[in-house]
Amino acid sequence: MKKFIIILMLPIFFGIIYAVWSKAVELPKIGEVTEWPFTEVGGNETNFQGKPKLVTFFYTKCPDVCPTTMWDLTALQKVMEGRGISQDEYFIIAITVDPEYDTKEKIVRYKELFTIEDPNWLFFRGTEESTKEFSKYLNFYYDKNEDGFVTHSTSMYIVDDQDLVRAHHNMATGKNSVAIEEIANHLQQLIK
Repeated sequence: MKKFIIILMLPIFFGIIYAVWSKAVELPKIGEVTEWPFTEVGGNETNFQGKPKLVTFFYTKCPDVCPTTMWDLTALQKVMEGRGISQDEYFIIAITVDPEYDTKEKIVRYKELFTIEDPNWLFFRGTEESTKEFSKYLNFYYDKNEDGFVTHSTSMYIVDDQDLVRAHHNMATGKNSVAIEEIANHLQQLIK
């Protein structure tokens, strides 16, 4: 009977160890964002500096990765709320990699398509040059061919309140969803 109880308790023990350990280990500093050369076009003009943020890239004509990632990220808001973290403690920043096509109006329609109304979810648009330069801070790759088709990396980034890049996560690809709980853990760890 003792062995049976011990076997039942082991997963609980390891679960507690993981929960404590994952919050105790400091996220590494893997890069730095030195400027944000964008305009917020989604109607939520606010100061996003001094708070942790999840940075993702998108373009409105994307047929798969971008829209499924947006759907998954709506769940992030619910997870954070369930943890008692208000939206004024962190940001989700979505940056278009096709500013030539993605006008302010198209981005606003895109945002409405996903019923994104949260004030902490910002949609950014810059110039082709500023977006390309910014993507280098995060080692994010994208390219647009002469037909207007965009290929891009599938990484998202956790940036802390000092604009240091602290973690990266995968966007939704194929059958793989965004790791919402892990992202929530990282954001929660950086919230002061």
